[in-house]
Amino acid sequence: MNFTEANMDYLMDLSGGDRSIIREMVQLFLTQTPGHLELLAGYIENRDWENTRSMAHHIKPTLSYMGAEDMRKILQEIESMAAEKQDMDRLVSAFDPLRQRFEVLFAELKTYLDSITDS
Repeated sequence: MNFTEANMDYLMDLSGGDRSIIREMVQLFLTQTPGHLELLAGYIENRDWENTRSMAHHIKPTLSYMGAEDMRKILQEIESMAAEKQDMDRLVSAFDPLRQRFEVLFAELKTYLDSITDS
């Protein structure tokens, strides 16, 4: 399967190719991350520097499991901007396109999950 955002190599290596572990990790990501992303969006909207930093930090490692390293790096930038209390408009400019990329990632992972569940 071709991915735009995800790269399942890390999760495949981590799980030893065990599809049940992969399914569990992807399902967990798809269950938890959309809610965390909405919390992050709310913190950004409310200009809540500390919770923005904290939630970006919380989401960041899960992106590594899904092989979305470029997205993880953007979250690191958002975390750093919030920690340094940089211009919130600049932070929003970094977050908005990332949010759209999350939608692509979620769709890719749902399709991937379906493909490994059926086999």
